[in-house]
Amino acid sequence: MLVRPRILRCRRNTAGVFSMHAPMIEIRLPRTTDATGCAELAALVIGEDRAGPFIKSHMERHHLIVAEADKEIVGFLAYRTDWFQCTFVSLVVVREDFRRKGIAREFFKSVEAVSPSPRVFSSTEETNAASIRMHTALGFQPSGHIDNLPQGTRELLFYKRIPPRSIR
Repeated sequence: MLVRPRILRCRRNTAGVFSMHAPMIEIRLPRTTDATGCAELAALVIGEDRAGPFIKSHMERHHLIVAEADKEIVGFLAYRTDWFQCTFVSLVVVREDFRRKGIAREFFKSVEAVSPSPRVFSSTEETNAASIRMHTALGFQPSGHIDNLPQGTRELLFYKRIPPRSIR
């Protein structure tokens, strides 16, 4: 799997003031030392009990992409390639103070680049308007929903067909 490290230059809003020295954000494959930072972010979304095993499993399969800024993990994308012979983005988390800086867009570009399937699926809760807008902006199309999940809200599925590697 080849994920070329990408560097994003951005401005971070600190106490309402934009920094003159914007931190560089690197999108890359994880190192073993990134597990704790990823688990801390995952715990915010899926809970502390599930976060550690979730991150460990994705790291072992090499199905994790991370964002680092100022030597801290500020986001990650976890995916799997065995979901009905398609790629499925399991979880995307970006630290709140780093959102809307293109990190999720770069994560999805990276997973599309390494996907063994021309089909990439992702999902979000029907109440997550920001995520729904992001999926639409990234070229994903609605592909159905799942009811009766433990969180109590409907999960919306999104689909994107990516061109064969020879065309990418």
